[in-house]
Amino acid sequence: MKRAILFVLLSTLSLIASEPWPRLQFTEVRAYAWPNDHTTEAVILRGMTLRPGVINKDGALLTPDQTKRLLAAVTGKHREHAVAACHIPHNAFVFYDAAKKPVAFVEVCFGCLSTRVEPRGAADWPDLVSLASIFDELKLPMGDYPDLPAFKEHFKDK
Repeated sequence: MKRAILFVLLSTLSLIASEPWPRLQFTEVRAYAWPNDHTTEAVILRGMTLRPGVINKDGALLTPDQTKRLLAAVTGKHREHAVAACHIPHNAFVFYDAAKKPVAFVEVCFGCLSTRVEPRGAADWPDLVSLASIFDELKLPMGDYPDLPAFKEHFKDK
């Protein structure tokens, strides 16, 4: 039984790692949130380190389904939307390899409706509602928005 579970888990991770973006092997993805501070320019710093002050220092581990939805939200074609000239992120998804080293990230500013990703090659227009829904499921705030309904209200007219 344990072997069957391990096989399914490894198969799922292998499938996830073969997605068109980030084109790097990863074994897990974690979501992070920072307090609502309007002076932040980046929450993922050089070397893919986390900006100090993160609310959940260990990150919230995404399920395989959430990881699949995250990848779908940052790849492919999605609805274009207005983007503010600012980028004041409070959220990020970080992809880790088997050695727990960060290999990719998606930084999100829900207020400005913008993202920053590494490596390059993700969608020009990510599905921000899908990204917000993952943070909402993980019970993490999204800058000015405490939950998904509050973000959807902001986003619907953009």
